Amino acid sequence: MSLPQSALWQRLRQRALDAIPPGANIDFKTPLTLATWQAQGTYTIASTASARFTIAASPSDFGGALLSDAAYHLDHALEHQASLMKTLSSPEWSSPAWQVVTFYYWSYFVAMALSRMLGHTVWFVTPNVAKQFTMLAPSGSASMSKGTYEVICGPALSAGTREILLVKRSRRVHEQLWTTIFGLIGDVYNEVGAGVALPQEERLFLAIINSARMLGDDWPSSLRNVVNYRPGFAYTAPRFRSGIDSFSYLSAQGQTIDGLIDRLENNNIVMRAAPSVEAQPKVAARMLVDLTILISRIAHALHDEIVDRSGVDRRWLASKNRFSQQRGLLVAGTPWPC
Repeated sequence: MSLPQSALWQRLRQRALDAIPPGANIDFKTPLTLATWQAQGTYTIASTASARFTIAASPSDFGGALLSDAAYHLDHALEHQASLMKTLSSPEWSSPAWQVVTFYYWSYFVAMALSRMLGHTVWFVTPNVAKQFTMLAPSGSASMSKGTYEVICGPALSAGTREILLVKRSRRVHEQLWTTIFGLIGDVYNEVGAGVALPQEERLFLAIINSARMLGDDWPSSLRNVVNYRPGFAYTAPRFRSGIDSFSYLSAQGQTIDGLIDRLENNNIVMRAAPSVEAQPKVAARMLVDLTILISRIAHALHDEIVDRSGVDRRWLASKNRFSQQRGLLVAGTPWPC
């Protein structure tokens, strides 16, 4: 089933095409990523404060770096997706706890890709990068320090430059990414308004938004942490204790976008009894699975449309689709599991 695309999708697309404008380019052989743009690109540090840097840069150069980074993150996600499909299609036993962790990283990389394309993303600034930015700042400016930053495409400053904001955040990259993504999806919904989009599309956005309202705006990362790092919490099979259920149903039964939305809505309601990933890890794990698939569909569809509309080199997109077909992820144009 196709992804519902009406007023909310149009707003997402508008944001993406503003962040990645005409003229943005991807060099298939040597893509200009955010890191290489920082090291090799042309930009100026317009102003600084203790936790905020303002950069003036070419919209097309920076947009190309965002799109390249998004494509790289979608590559990461596809390998996790392909691994899960193979695991869940096999009759052999596999660890349900590790399935949750793999779903998490699939979700993390598609969320990062989506944030890049929407021009409001998260970036860890290393000590070396912080030093380089500080050296480029006007004399007497505040120094940049290492850590997690939100990177935000600001308004145009002239015909050939736009404002790029780097805002220091106290949270770690994983937690901040989810805060940013849930915030972006909520902003898009609020900008469009209730009752404007098609009902199915509105339900999709609200199911995602309400999961964060119920469990907190970093709940996918919290679930990953408690499942993977808390001794005895999820890796219970060697002691023959009941733990998280397998997700083999994704391969055994046909999945639909409507079904995913229904399940996420219903599990949001179930969570009301004890709204915590620790109190209801099985429910939270099922929510993560459906959230992952829905955000993956949004991110891939948005990436493909940006490539189609901007006229950039299509070889990377063609390579991505060829990999998906060879791994069985794409059958008759429909991605696994739906």
